[in-house]
Amino acid sequence: MVPGSLQVVVGPMFSGKTDALITRFELATAKAERPLALKPARDTRDPAELIVSRSGRRVPARAIGSPAEISGVAERHGVVLIDEIQFFDPTLRDAVAALRAAGADVVAAGLDVDFSRTPFETTQLLLDDASVVRRLTATCGRCGKPASLTQRFAEGQPAPLDSPTFVVGDAELYEPRCEACWLEERSISRS
Repeated sequence: MVPGSLQVVVGPMFSGKTDALITRFELATAKAERPLALKPARDTRDPAELIVSRSGRRVPARAIGSPAEISGVAERHGVVLIDEIQFFDPTLRDAVAALRAAGADVVAAGLDVDFSRTPFETTQLLLDDASVVRRLTATCGRCGKPASLTQRFAEGQPAPLDSPTFVVGDAELYEPRCEACWLEERSISRS
């Protein structure tokens, strides 16, 4: 059996990662590839049975608590799409490898770095194994230039870099930033 491929889509918040995943789901549906969309149960921003993009597009999904659940739900699917990969523990790498060994193509989307610019371990492991990597940018919320980073806020200021890594939220907590604006905001908040 020919192993499946792994495409990883990364970028900051608001860069269109979920829309890219939904486009691949729609393509797989049109080609009768039996797609399955998965999302982390801990991401409670949308209903558990849907992946929803900021553009309003949506596809049916299954929320899972851990990568160990993937083998039980992903059998007989030609394409498996996994959103918000940064929320999963590093065993996602093994689950994805098993899917690929069984011939499934996998598309995984998520943040590559957190608000402090620290790489997410799970995302990095999948990037190391990827057949194709798509790096997306957003538009910086301060200057309008391409943004590759995400700024998290607490009480109107950039959140302290030692804050917890995982805080589920959306535009009320996060904004995309180019590197220059991310650094400038950080220096202003320290003064």
